[in-house]
Amino acid sequence: MADSISFLIAGHKFRVVGDNEAAMLRTMPGFPVFVSEYDEPEWQVVFDQPLKKPERWHVLYDFIFEADIMSCKFAKTSEAYYFTMEPYDGTTPHLLMRYVKGSKVVEATHGGDMDMLRFALWMALAMLSLPSKMTLVHSSTIVHQGKAVLFLGESGTGKSTHTRLWLKSIPDAHLLNDDSPVLAMENGEAVVYGSPWSGKTHCYHQLRFPLAGVVRLSQAPYNSIRRLSVVESFSALHPSCPPALAQDDMFQDLMVDMLSDVLSVVPVFHLECLPDEDAAWTSHDAIFKAQNM
Repeated sequence: MADSISFLIAGHKFRVVGDNEAAMLRTMPGFPVFVSEYDEPEWQVVFDQPLKKPERWHVLYDFIFEADIMSCKFAKTSEAYYFTMEPYDGTTPHLLMRYVKGSKVVEATHGGDMDMLRFALWMALAMLSLPSKMTLVHSSTIVHQGKAVLFLGESGTGKSTHTRLWLKSIPDAHLLNDDSPVLAMENGEAVVYGSPWSGKTHCYHQLRFPLAGVVRLSQAPYNSIRRLSVVESFSALHPSCPPALAQDDMFQDLMVDMLSDVLSVVPVFHLECLPDEDAAWTSHDAIFKAQNM
């Protein structure tokens, strides 16, 4: 029987099966914090499966990973979704994953690269969790007064810089995650969990907080914040959710349904800002004033 390792991520039982993968995950930064013991998992990723690319598939999303050295494809057939990672030079390692619609299991074959395994599990969790009204969100996440705030923006717009300003300027603020927290709807409440994926910042917490607000950042020569309409809020939040899934009708419908629920209970703001302390207080006051109204 293959070795396995079990995690509790965002309140859900997530098991990875595979001798090499279990060994890697026991020491991979981020994952040991989430190790948990239980009898039966809700979701599994099972490696060392005899998978082959289908002869015909429809590629939904094609993108680059890891400094232009890896080609990634998200594709589907009538029965299943596939995700591949392959070096441009044709060498190993490589990865192939298969997810059957409605299944609780992702099958995979993997060439042994740690960064590839980390991202593959991110993709697997994204597919498995969305039917449960959960999604990973590309954001930097602060916790203050027992509530989480998501800071969104394209790479280079200052998400991490803005959260560092909160940590420096706002008393009792702390960082939950700096890249991919989990956003979920639970009993009508929007909540945020820490995750094993936190970018270059080693910030891994097995914690859950209610979501106070969402802020999309853009650089400007001044500090100004505006609460967005529901339509604007969707346009601000949706691009930070897994982009590959947005290319498929089934996953997109699930995403729209979930985000609609989130936006019915959580305010979203657009902050045009400088990288200064006043910007941190501008976003803080807008979010927690909205909470107290």
